[in-house]
Amino acid sequence: MSDINSTSQLSTIFRWLPIIAVACVVFWSYQAQLPSSDAYNSTNPKEFSQKNALAHLRKITKKPHFGGTQAHNDVQKYLVHELEILGLEVEVFEHLSTSGRFMSASKTKNIIAKISGTLPGKALALVSHYDSTMHSSLGASDAGSGVVTIIEGIRAYLEKGEKNANDIIILLTDGEELGLLGAQAFVDFHPWANDIGLVLNFEARGSGGPSYMLMETHGGNKSLVEAFANAGVQHPTANSLMYSIYKLLPNDTDLTVFIEDAGIQGFNFAFIDDHFDYHTVQDSVQRLDRSSLNHHAEYLMPLLSYFSNADLTQLESDQDMVYFNFPMLDMVIYPFTWVLTMTLIATILIIGVSCIGVKRRRLSSKGMLLGFMPLLLSLVITTSIGYFGWKGLVMLFPQYDDLTQNYTYNGHWILAAFISLSIASTLAIYQRFHKYTAKNERYFAPIIFWLLINLLIALKLPGAGFLILPIYFAIAALALNVFYWKNEQLRHRIKFLTVLLALPPVILLSPLLSIFVIGLGLNVLFIATILTCLSVSLLTPMIITDTHNKAIRNITFVLSLILLLVSSLQSTYSVDRKKPNSINYILDKDSQRAFWVSSNRSHDEFTLQFFTKTQSLEPWQQTLYPDSHFGKVRLFQQTQALPLAAAEITVLEDFIINDQRTVSLLITPQRATNKIQLANMGNKLDLRGIKVNGQPLLLNNQAIERSVTEGFFFNYTLSTPLEAITVDVIVSKSTPLSLKIFESTYDIFERFPAIKPRLDIYMPEAFFINDATIIGQSISLPN
Repeated sequence: MSDINSTSQLSTIFRWLPIIAVACVVFWSYQAQLPSSDAYNSTNPKEFSQKNALAHLRKITKKPHFGGTQAHNDVQKYLVHELEILGLEVEVFEHLSTSGRFMSASKTKNIIAKISGTLPGKALALVSHYDSTMHSSLGASDAGSGVVTIIEGIRAYLEKGEKNANDIIILLTDGEELGLLGAQAFVDFHPWANDIGLVLNFEARGSGGPSYMLMETHGGNKSLVEAFANAGVQHPTANSLMYSIYKLLPNDTDLTVFIEDAGIQGFNFAFIDDHFDYHTVQDSVQRLDRSSLNHHAEYLMPLLSYFSNADLTQLESDQDMVYFNFPMLDMVIYPFTWVLTMTLIATILIIGVSCIGVKRRRLSSKGMLLGFMPLLLSLVITTSIGYFGWKGLVMLFPQYDDLTQNYTYNGHWILAAFISLSIASTLAIYQRFHKYTAKNERYFAPIIFWLLINLLIALKLPGAGFLILPIYFAIAALALNVFYWKNEQLRHRIKFLTVLLALPPVILLSPLLSIFVIGLGLNVLFIATILTCLSVSLLTPMIITDTHNKAIRNITFVLSLILLLVSSLQSTYSVDRKKPNSINYILDKDSQRAFWVSSNRSHDEFTLQFFTKTQSLEPWQQTLYPDSHFGKVRLFQQTQALPLAAAEITVLEDFIINDQRTVSLLITPQRATNKIQLANMGNKLDLRGIKVNGQPLLLNNQAIERSVTEGFFFNYTLSTPLEAITVDVIVSKSTPLSLKIFESTYDIFERFPAIKPRLDIYMPEAFFINDATIIGQSISLPN
């Protein structure tokens, strides 16, 4: 009897081995994306040291260090000193920078050094920015992690004593957070910009996760991809789907300036997980994922050795490549031109296998057609789960809307819960329909659906062409069952081979389930649920038997409930998960009225000291302070108007030449000021150009021409507290001018010492002028 029980238990274990294998492979697919947190702990001076990098990072992230602050000057001096210790001659390149791309300007102080090469040719530039965002971010990840990676990487490189054929330019830019201004100043005015052949730019948009490789090219990616693959990066995390989407979206890194304004190609390396820390006081050394920092180093060291000796004039191409990383294979690469052919071949194969299956009575036409019913129903249900489920969560937990990053502290738990629920619902629907379709017939509909998607991909988004590969594995599994299932001796082997065929698609698809939501926010949670449904419907016939379906459905459903429960328990704020809030004092000089304003959706302990609980029923007057792209006045209350000294505004010139009117303004602050903004307070403004101290704002080397709606249209960040500037606003002569100037100073706690500071559970809100006294005054101009 014991032998029978043992045999039964062993049989049960073997039946569950495929599920166990898939679970292990899913875990591995995530773990294999980046190095461990304790990598680079060697004491060998010729190797990159995480300890050294963190020591630098602690020094430069003690305080927020945006332009115009003493902390910014201190960080600049520290970085210059550290580069000089390495024996480099360092230049602080100070220049006014203007950007028509972001309608901003400021004086920037780039830190520049060079390691001379042994041969003439193009230079390799290592780039990251050392300024933090206004006004509370410590900037440990964004982009202190990149800065210290470069400094420590250069130290280790020089310690090796290797000779570099190409010049290596170290460029630590300033003003990146203000509109890529440091990179703009370097490209526009520094002579070394003409010498650069390739840029390696290190960034962050969160405090953790794998560092993704994203390219910017002015042609095809073939040469860059192949060079990257040849460099020998151990944990590359990159795919051409992200590359293709990245090319379609507005890009906001220093590398954008190099490619668009100077035609210089390059690589971005950025980690984007834990987005809730981005641009906040929580972007600290303590919260920086050590694995993410190590991933930056793992890119830099081999690429520095490779590209410092490569011919950087041979990196242009007119051909694009599909590429993706895969554990143990590193990078898989093939041309875009293969994508349509691979899709057509897969179509021929599935038609052939299906026809043979029908002929051998292993498939039926009716069963294959009925297979579309559970697939389409599953897609509808899982899409609804993702879309309406998130909206329901926000209704239950309105605090989820507080984070402007659109990714909550418990976002990973929520994401995992919805993926689990999507698996459970898809399996449940397929189980309902299993009596209408045989197992082999369930392959057909998902394969056809994936083929249709890949046909669209081949025509519109070939960078996602690697998504054809899971179809080949599914077709191979179907062919095995059609051709050999009747052979009793081979049946167990076919089961085993089918599971093996499922593992590569699982490895390929699993990371994609989460990356879009992590990158774009929880409002696109439905993308993850749709991808989960498509993946489960394609791979389930290869892995799960009908007897397993119910058990796994129940397990994943219960798991989703547990994950939702855990996420709800972590939905409150704490010292480690701070609640963002905002407060500003606005003095309107036109009406001599003053207001406390906040972008908060509700009161909290901090903001209640400024507002009564009774809300005003009147809407906020945009003439007092317009809404910006990120910030919106939601709470406001009139208060005492203080005698704050507003800037002196002098109209130097107001003239018309041909069809253009130019108004030249001299703005002279009368108090310490951080930011000056110009706003259009009338109808649409037909803007023909802006100049700051005589320097025009350019876009693609052309003067800006655009229609400006009501609200802010220009920002200037002061490099010294009382810096005076001249601003020329050029418009069509028929455009009536109604301009207002706002000046902001982050001094609310100094100006109002009676304000109780935030408790540790709160922090200033990101992406919005905060903790500031703001003065607004209109400019009197004839129309």
